[in-house]
Amino acid sequence: MPPKTPYGTILFETPDIESLGNEGYTLFDMHLHTNHSDGLTKVPHLIEYLKNRGINSAITDHNVISGVIEAEKCLHGDAPMIIPAVELETREGPHLLLYFYTADDLCEFNDRLCAEKRKLSPTGRKHLKVIDTLILAEDFDCLRVAAHPFGYYGINRGVLKCLLNGTLDNGVLEHIDGIEAICGGMMKGLNLKSIGYAREHALSGKISFTGGSDAHLLCDVGSVLCGTYGTQSVEEHLNAVKRHENIVIGRSDNPAHKGATAAVIAWSFIPCAKDAVISHYNAHKILHDTAEKEE
Repeated sequence: MPPKTPYGTILFETPDIESLGNEGYTLFDMHLHTNHSDGLTKVPHLIEYLKNRGINSAITDHNVISGVIEAEKCLHGDAPMIIPAVELETREGPHLLLYFYTADDLCEFNDRLCAEKRKLSPTGRKHLKVIDTLILAEDFDCLRVAAHPFGYYGINRGVLKCLLNGTLDNGVLEHIDGIEAICGGMMKGLNLKSIGYAREHALSGKISFTGGSDAHLLCDVGSVLCGTYGTQSVEEHLNAVKRHENIVIGRSDNPAHKGATAAVIAWSFIPCAKDAVISHYNAHKILHDTAEKEE
């Protein structure tokens, strides 16, 4: 029997988790951050929260995969499903969400990514271009999604925004599997633009669509959900999304939550800046010491 809510549904409203579950939908928040990047949520607390709400999630920390690795060690028995994933920054500005079928594949991809980044800088802190990141991921069975595609608060954090302003070439879209139709961290107007694009392109079978809260606080997890009918594994869920057999329901965070999230993100830059300085110093000290030995 088909679900009451048909495939392709994209609704800008608070998801009714109980009703969707009763229809047979398996629900994933496909965009959130833990304390391994710029979120406050600890992985064990996330897993317990997901279990209590009857939902699942990806872990999409910024440029790091340690949150996924920690989660893998915590998943036992009736634990929720966790999609191994990462949100990557790029040189031009857009963020890319990459979803993998296994943690091993994510780890292997991350090793290759880090090797490529070290070619750009001894510190490994320079980002790859959008197209280079997407092509690097083509060797893996994964889902490549444009996060908050129309940008974030007016800056170049979205692929579609950068296509519109000429920062990126249209050929980039040939290497993208999907777009984030609803991102909880985006303003309503930008979400409505993303929904419009998804309805025009994704529902015609040209591109897949996903949704996620972009939560940096535990209380925001699950505010946007991507549902697939009757799926019982990460593999089944991702395959259904690729076939466009999914729904996305959710809405933007309220202003108070946006303010709290902004404070969390700003505070997270302090240790990051310290780490960057130390990393830069150590890398160039190694180069200096090596040069002295060669002399």
